[in-house]
Amino acid sequence: MAKLAKTACLALLLVLLPVSIDAQARQVNPELALRALQEAFPDRVSGIAFTDGDWTVRVSGRLFYWAGGRLLPEADRHNAENFGHLSFYLIPERPVSPSTFSAQQIEGLRERGTSEARRARLDVHGAFQAALYGGSNRREIEALQRRVEFLGFRMSVHRDIVAPLQRVEAEIRAWEGGSAFIATLGSAYGFAWRQIAETQRMSFHSWGLAVDILPRNSGGRPIFWQWERDRNPDWMLVPLERRWSPPQEVIDIFKRNGFIWGGNWIFYDTMHFEFRPELLAYTRLVNRTAGR
Repeated sequence: MAKLAKTACLALLLVLLPVSIDAQARQVNPELALRALQEAFPDRVSGIAFTDGDWTVRVSGRLFYWAGGRLLPEADRHNAENFGHLSFYLIPERPVSPSTFSAQQIEGLRERGTSEARRARLDVHGAFQAALYGGSNRREIEALQRRVEFLGFRMSVHRDIVAPLQRVEAEIRAWEGGSAFIATLGSAYGFAWRQIAETQRMSFHSWGLAVDILPRNSGGRPIFWQWERDRNPDWMLVPLERRWSPPQEVIDIFKRNGFIWGGNWIFYDTMHFEFRPELLAYTRLVNRTAGR
């Protein structure tokens, strides 16, 4: 039990501190990660097993190998070095304060935030996401999008998140501060076929599984680390209280309905909410295993 608790604490630390994606992936518990996927998507994920020296899972009937956190089809499992890791990590309760960063960590973030470093990251294998979310190209994915109205804005989103977003909106409007918060918003976006800026990796917006909500006026407070980086080399040191952020109640409402918040990331994106119920399930499973 002590060993499991130590592993869980280390995994959480890796989310909070500026370490590489590869280092994070090495700390993930494969069995718990796959069980979290099954919990989040029980209609698509099944058959978790340890096969041929690795964990495997079936997604929409197709077999995938864990492959160090890359989730590869059998034909590519021995070419893992050609693919990037899927993002799989524990979700912190609150963002980490920049005041805790060491000089070494700050320099590491500065390096990882350069255009060159970001472009060097390998893209993930598309087969797993295609099996989980449906569609392997733009035309197929666009066919899965549905037009919705969310907080007064029209957008397209993946059919999987229509009901979760409806619940989010109902809860925000029922909250006593909901109307005042909605009145501060200037725009909101869902589906957008594009890569993550300065990378080879497709954005979750490309699946219609992410929503951005922006204020009419941020009052000069940073919203997205990259926008801040372009004018401030110390973008990572902006105190949490000086960044724009939705109210904690709104963040909690999204979380209850399967969305993670980009404001918890070291590379912060406080307007961004992403449908990742498997990460929330993984966090619960790790904490439960560690006896928390």
